[in-house]
Amino acid sequence: MRPRLTSALVLLAAGLRGQEAEQPVYRATTRLVEFSVVALDKQGHAVADLKKDEIEIFDKGKRRPVAFFRFEGAAQKRVVQPLPQATYSNRVEYSPGPPRNITALVLDTLNTPPRQTMWVRAQLARYLKALAPETRVAVYHLGAELKVLHDFTDDYEALRGRVEKSVLGMPLQAEANINEMVRDAEMLLQMFPDDPVLEEMLRNQIEIEGLANAGVRQRRLEGTLAALESLGTHLAGIPGRKNLVWIGGGISMLSITGAMGFGPHGGWQSYEQKVEESSRRLAQQGVALYVVDARGLTVPQDVAADVGRPMPVRGRGRFERQQQAEETSADPLPAAFKMADITGGRVIRNTNDPAEGMRLAAEDVRGAYTVAFYAEGEPDGKWHGLKVRTRRKGVRLAYRQGFQAEDETGPTEWSVAEWRAAAVDPLGSSSIGVDAFCRAADEGPAGTLTLLMQLEPSHLHFRKVESRMVAEVEIGLAEKTATGPVDFVREVAKISYPANREREISPADTRYPRTWKPGEGVTHIRVIVRDKYTGRHGTLDVPVPKAAH
Repeated sequence: MRPRLTSALVLLAAGLRGQEAEQPVYRATTRLVEFSVVALDKQGHAVADLKKDEIEIFDKGKRRPVAFFRFEGAAQKRVVQPLPQATYSNRVEYSPGPPRNITALVLDTLNTPPRQTMWVRAQLARYLKALAPETRVAVYHLGAELKVLHDFTDDYEALRGRVEKSVLGMPLQAEANINEMVRDAEMLLQMFPDDPVLEEMLRNQIEIEGLANAGVRQRRLEGTLAALESLGTHLAGIPGRKNLVWIGGGISMLSITGAMGFGPHGGWQSYEQKVEESSRRLAQQGVALYVVDARGLTVPQDVAADVGRPMPVRGRGRFERQQQAEETSADPLPAAFKMADITGGRVIRNTNDPAEGMRLAAEDVRGAYTVAFYAEGEPDGKWHGLKVRTRRKGVRLAYRQGFQAEDETGPTEWSVAEWRAAAVDPLGSSSIGVDAFCRAADEGPAGTLTLLMQLEPSHLHFRKVESRMVAEVEIGLAEKTATGPVDFVREVAKISYPANREREISPADTRYPRTWKPGEGVTHIRVIVRDKYTGRHGTLDVPVPKAAH
């Protein structure tokens, strides 16, 4: 007789409860807000001995009791727990990834000139030789799309080799060099000084190229924000501090065209709200951005080596306002500082050592603490500003600027394109913890599978419906062959338990069974679980048992 289907998940749940003995208690009737705080002294060194009673938390100006406080900076030995047979999980406890408090590195060639990219890669390979033992790092490449160069590892030889051998693509579209165009235009007008028609023609040409540059930067901004959010979703299930070191040319959140916004090609547009919203979503996932400006030590454009020949003295040229518009529009620092401030990270600039971002991120982890409090009042779906301070003198704290309250306005729906994107996303998502036990079904046609899923209750949004607490989730099963997804099944499930029960939510409350027959040639099933109220989702890839083929 085969073992009961739930036996493996019962063992798994028991193991998880043991792992989480030190975690804050979760109940559906409260909203626990958990975040990372870094404590540094006046010299920027980590402070590793703060106490719970030295921390104060203010939510919307009101002091909240500290519900949970833990130092995260101690060295952690990584032990991967084995899973029962035919059982799979997207939880970090059961993967070769990091246990908590990680550093992820993004090499950005989408926004970085090729000559700077090659130099950055060489510097990083050098830096990886000096990492402390048991430091786990992952490297990602942002080009036309976000790719995994190497997932989390402490095998630095393998990591450095992958970085050195990786093919880093060129930017999708290059920007025109407005300074070079101005230099050439000024030289031409020196030859024909009294030709207003030529001057107007050159001005139009420069401004049209400025418009084209604005379009390129907008597309890069949108692609970059989407990629960073996708990576944040991938890392969301890792507890503790998630340092994301982003090395590249950066993005600009202000676009000015024409003669500083005036003239036939003039205009301006701000992307500050988009940048702010993306940064808040990253902060909500526990990601702290360390933005490294790959331009290195900056010098004025009129003496930069890439200009080649002398530029007109600034303030005296015919196209000064066009140059000012371009320089303002291409400046990545305002967006960098906003993103770092919101997420509790840093901006590293004016340095010829891009590995400085990795060093600072590693130093900050040594002074990291996990702090939590219970939010009061009904969720309003809004961003709540946070303020954290310490009574200890000479210590400053770095932390995310706020948290997003759950939105109670009603369930949301994904489009077909969003479901398809989740099915093929190479990174996957751990925003909702998913465990699954899969085997050939006892009954039904040959090839029928039985899949029992168990969802992490603290990742779901429960609301009271009459006499029960109910979470509404959508479950998608994407069937994959060697060439990619071939079929997709989606259904809505309601997970509930009695509202009057005075105890913690049990993993047994969040189990969901599914029996079906996959198509021919299917080798893997991607399970996608989406909470309809919060929009969070988790993914898990499950191989099809051989007996089911």
